[in-house]
Amino acid sequence: MLFLKKYRLHYAWIILMAACVLNIASRADSASFGVFLDPLVKMFGWSRGDISLAYSLAFLAGLPVVVVMGWLGDRYGARPIMVMASLVIATGTVLLGTIKELWHFYVFYGFFVGSVGNAAFTVLLPVILSRWFHSHLGLALGIYWAAMGISPTIFAPLFRWLIETHGWGWSFSLMGVILGSILILFSSLIRSNPYEKGLPAYGAKDLTLDAPAPAASGILPPGLREVLAKPQVWCLMGIHHAGCVGHSIVLAHVVSMATLQGVPGLTAAGVLSTIAGTSIISRFICAVLTERLGGRFLLTMVLIGQSTPVLILLFAREAWVFYLFAVVFGLCYGGEMVGFPIINRQLFGLKAPLGSIYSFEMLGGSTGMALGGWLGGMLFDLSGAYTWSILASVAVGYLGLPLSLALPRRSSAVVPGATTPTIDDKSG
Repeated sequence: MLFLKKYRLHYAWIILMAACVLNIASRADSASFGVFLDPLVKMFGWSRGDISLAYSLAFLAGLPVVVVMGWLGDRYGARPIMVMASLVIATGTVLLGTIKELWHFYVFYGFFVGSVGNAAFTVLLPVILSRWFHSHLGLALGIYWAAMGISPTIFAPLFRWLIETHGWGWSFSLMGVILGSILILFSSLIRSNPYEKGLPAYGAKDLTLDAPAPAASGILPPGLREVLAKPQVWCLMGIHHAGCVGHSIVLAHVVSMATLQGVPGLTAAGVLSTIAGTSIISRFICAVLTERLGGRFLLTMVLIGQSTPVLILLFAREAWVFYLFAVVFGLCYGGEMVGFPIINRQLFGLKAPLGSIYSFEMLGGSTGMALGGWLGGMLFDLSGAYTWSILASVAVGYLGLPLSLALPRRSSAVVPGATTPTIDDKSG
């Protein structure tokens, strides 16, 4: 605190720094799934479809967990929930090194690491940032979303190197201890809102004396029923579902696609890292552009941009082609999810139940990630090649285009300062 006072640094920036680190570390296992496929096939002879089911289970099991974590965070504060989630992720990572049966992998990856542990950070951190930043919220969220792309950039090749050089069990034991320590340390810095530090939000002139929002009561927020009657909500949910199906096929299987073409394992893991690294650019830029250009234009461009390059994988035989694909694909795929909170504000206004609307969109995205991860492996098992998986990724991504074009134009959206939802139902 002396450092903060000396340099007049608002604690909101400490919250942002901690949130970014937690965002990176909490996704270390889940974002590196693609590098686990080949070692598991080699060690146990399990099919890629069966292994990929764990990827899907993580998202499906996380759907109710997200709701529960949000309620617990409102009732008891985010910090104790995050410390608990840190222990769950650390325990699950260590236990991944002990698996002997397929169901062990389902439980330790799909439940401990992928859903229970990860859900707490996924649902709580963006809300916390929105409370701490009155000014520069767009910048803060842009930095936060960009940090999400760093996790696989670091951990996918690290996991692959550790597994190839030190074995499966030792690698996960070591990473479990390291990740747990990082997560617990930075979770201790988190405060749910500025009231806990006796501060106003960053950019606010005065300390607001209003109490924080009460715990969830289970009653639908005012206006939610009316908003859910609007077709735009379901369009956005469908767009997120289609986009996530398309890119989850790639994220879960691109490393395996490369190794099947003779690319060395560590080099193939770098393809996933490159996708994640280049996505940092689109995560930040698309968050800014969505506010200026509107969701209709950005989502349409992003869906085209993430779906079309997947066709390159049909002709990829050498490492440089996979890396070329990774750069082009990553520059678009990262922008698919970041604009939804901004789009909701534009379409429905500040007084709408934006958190509940966003949870419905997360439902579409999570089911899309679950379906895509499993679908890629299942189609490979049926055909013996990834051709149909690649075509499915492209086709499902394009299915989201009519939904994005059905959204209102930027001029029809609510002005950011609006207080009530005034949606123009014409797509114009």
